[in-house]
Amino acid sequence: MTGTTFEGAVDQAREAAGDSSQEFGNFFLSRFLDLDISYDDDQQSCTVVLPYAAHLRNPQGSVHGGIIATAMDISMGHLCHRYLSTAVTLEMNFRYFRPLEGTGRCVATILRAGRRIVHLESRLTDESGRLVAFAVGSWHRLDAD
Repeated sequence: MTGTTFEGAVDQAREAAGDSSQEFGNFFLSRFLDLDISYDDDQQSCTVVLPYAAHLRNPQGSVHGGIIATAMDISMGHLCHRYLSTAVTLEMNFRYFRPLEGTGRCVATILRAGRRIVHLESRLTDESGRLVAFAVGSWHRLDAD
């Protein structure tokens, strides 16, 4: 589904928008970005693969930092949902180390799971396994209210 041209991106957006599903794991952004989301129950981790597509580039030619942040946020949100409860982002802090010029892989893990607040991290690597970005986030568990 990944578009290699801007016309392909328009087609991809139309296809993603044509499905009105909003259930967890199948919402517009995950369809538009063509994310592959998986879990490792032994490690209690969530992996989000962000395929490279030309329409995700910034003017310098690498994947836009906002797209990277979105994929990392999704990896942490899915991790919470799978192993704890549905949660919402309170804050996130990102560090970018190098441009992403191909497919990226985010792996999120739990740092500390409190009754109300969960602290998570996500690491994004490139196709060569090099660290591209690192994020930590605090999330509010919706089952804590």
